[in-house]
Amino acid sequence: MTRIPPILVITFFGAIAAFCILRVHFNAVLYEMLPQDLPEVQGMDRLNRYFSRDGQLIVTVKAEEAFEAEEAMNSLAKRLVVEPELVSATFRELTLTELVTEGGGLLAWLWLNAPEGKLPALGERLAAGRSQEEITAAMEAVQSGFFDQDVVVKSYDPLGISKLGGLLGEGSGPDVSTPDPMSSGDGTFQVMYVEGMGVDFSDYRDAAKWLDKVKTVVAAWESEWEGEHEGRDTITIGLTGTPAFMAEVGARMEFDMTVSVFSTMVLISLLFWWMHRQTKPLAWLISGMLLILSITLTIGGFLFGDLSVMSAGFAAILMGLAVDYGIVLYREAYDGGEDAKGLRRAVGPGILWAAATTAAVFLSLNLSSLPGLSEMGNLVAIGVAVGAVVMIYGFGPVAVEFVRDTKNKPYSPPAVIRPWGARAAGLAALILPAVTLVSIFTKEMPALEANFHPFRIRESPSMVAWQALQHELSGRERVVPTVITASNLPDLHQHLETATKRIHEAKTAGLLEDAILPEIFIPDPGRQQANAATVRAWMGERDRLLREIGEAGFSDEGTALTTTVFTAWEHYLAQLGENEYAKPEGKLAAWSVDRLFALRDGTYAALATVKPAEPRDRAWVAAICDENTVVASLGSLGTALNERIKVDLVRVFLPMLGILIVMLAAVFRAWREVVLSLFSLLFSSAILILATTWTPLSWNSFNVCGLPLIFGTGIDYGIHMLLTLRRNGGDVAAARAGIGRALLFCGGSSAIGFGSLATASAHGLASLGLVCAVGILANMVTAVWLLPHWYRRLHRLG
Repeated sequence: MTRIPPILVITFFGAIAAFCILRVHFNAVLYEMLPQDLPEVQGMDRLNRYFSRDGQLIVTVKAEEAFEAEEAMNSLAKRLVVEPELVSATFRELTLTELVTEGGGLLAWLWLNAPEGKLPALGERLAAGRSQEEITAAMEAVQSGFFDQDVVVKSYDPLGISKLGGLLGEGSGPDVSTPDPMSSGDGTFQVMYVEGMGVDFSDYRDAAKWLDKVKTVVAAWESEWEGEHEGRDTITIGLTGTPAFMAEVGARMEFDMTVSVFSTMVLISLLFWWMHRQTKPLAWLISGMLLILSITLTIGGFLFGDLSVMSAGFAAILMGLAVDYGIVLYREAYDGGEDAKGLRRAVGPGILWAAATTAAVFLSLNLSSLPGLSEMGNLVAIGVAVGAVVMIYGFGPVAVEFVRDTKNKPYSPPAVIRPWGARAAGLAALILPAVTLVSIFTKEMPALEANFHPFRIRESPSMVAWQALQHELSGRERVVPTVITASNLPDLHQHLETATKRIHEAKTAGLLEDAILPEIFIPDPGRQQANAATVRAWMGERDRLLREIGEAGFSDEGTALTTTVFTAWEHYLAQLGENEYAKPEGKLAAWSVDRLFALRDGTYAALATVKPAEPRDRAWVAAICDENTVVASLGSLGTALNERIKVDLVRVFLPMLGILIVMLAAVFRAWREVVLSLFSLLFSSAILILATTWTPLSWNSFNVCGLPLIFGTGIDYGIHMLLTLRRNGGDVAAARAGIGRALLFCGGSSAIGFGSLATASAHGLASLGLVCAVGILANMVTAVWLLPHWYRRLHRLG
């Protein structure tokens, strides 16, 4: 076995690990990793489920001048629609003329769906005599020569059908004659929606391939545009929306896992070579780690299916923890000289107890409200258990064989025990906790970051484009989507009415600045049936009205809107005879209503928007939300997560502390060792608190969940050191020369595993890696340099 070339061993197990990693599929939906009972998370879920389209890409164009932005967007739209394998349709900002000429179907549907008492206003304008006055006044305005927006509308709509007046209701949205909200006020920012096709957009890998093709088309167009408009200011293109986010998040997570595994392997290998200068055991140690990763990924994929973004960091964490057991076996094999069975008897129980304790700590993360963190805890717990078995029964015999075959063991200089070491350890046990308490009271207790978004991806082009879109469209970064749901249409209207009252009360209380309610855009079978008789009466006046418009001197363009409206009414009335309610017809009508009303899987949903006075304050969320009304608010989500994590710390920490005490009691069966283990954790925690108090390192709703992970490794190191001291009668020098050197490697390797997450794309994962790396190093220093002296002092040795 030992004669196999090391490169072949690593290649074989590396190929297995690579195959398992490539089979891993990440769930790129970030909100599924958050507490599902929060109204903000439910709002994101329902917004995505009912109103987002997996294949809808949002394309933005920013230019210095409005005409340049419009010209560029028109050109880009023409370029994309000639890609039938990639794009099925586009929808962009309509001009005033396009809105009037293409909005007939929407106007007809809105009047048919209007609340009781709203139709007489239009009926008066259509009545004989009055209609002639309206038409004459419109012609006089057109002939006046003053072509403002109102006059242009009258040239297409002499009867004023597009004068919705109070039809939309308070805060229900702009008049149809106002351009769609898909450009900035100055026109220099344009938005286009692109419907993709050809791939399964629910799969982020397919979405990424599709997006790469679209980027190629856009880049080619951009190059041609700049060549044709040389000398003009450059334009900026942005791509965002669901496919962009999914492709970006999924690709980043795969990259993070690959890089973290590779970098952890390399750094651990360098650390091993620096300490032991042995190639063959290093090859088998790395192979064991790859095997552990492969087995864990296979089990995790079977149990959990798609892995969450949070789980991308488990591989590096597992590698750092699992290698500890191999190093402990390797050092004990050199120092003890036992055979494989003797080695298992000597250190096997300590490794198994340490693995069981660490796994129990990670399993306690199931008490957390973050599903992603729970999944990561389960994966690491599984991996730790697999790692202990693989290292004891796989690497242990290999380590013994290497010891037998090695004639010249690597020189290990004896540990230097300073005469003042015991006194320094005692002073540290008193001074550092005291300094920590003083720091807390003088510089305030480290608090959670209020505005932290743990799953936000760093350097995200799609997020940058999305933020630019929200900012350019009249400051929409403060506008919050609000989703109202029901199992049937009557209940939806009832829930919408309840939500409207709560929203008005919140506005009165100063919690909300504004709100847009979609009541008129929600199909109402009762209203449509009640209005049908009036619309049928208007249908009898169609010929007269069209004749009057023509006699007044209007061209075919002047009669087009009226003709379209009456034709749409005819279709809607026919629908009412066969269906529960009439559905809007036409591209503009369908697109407008689909943005605000949806029917998916038997659930009816309406989309409103609110503008909170203080987005991060959750008072407005509590004021308007119930089981039927939820908000997709990122502003208040940070506050909600902090509130939830504070509760979780108690809910997770107390049971975890109980588990640790029980496990320690079972391991040591002596109160002194239990006390020493718990005090070591307290001491390491003090170091971590000092680090977050006096350095830029800070706590947030994500990395604070790393505390159980830090406690798990601290208990692990303490068990190894205390069991060794118990076996050798408290010999500090022997303990440091043996298990101490192993723990130095373990602490360094685990810190490397966590520290490699510092470059992760998700802010939360990166901060978790940094905090855990600092905490693990504190555990290592405490276990190797301080705990042996505390052990002797408590046992009154020497």
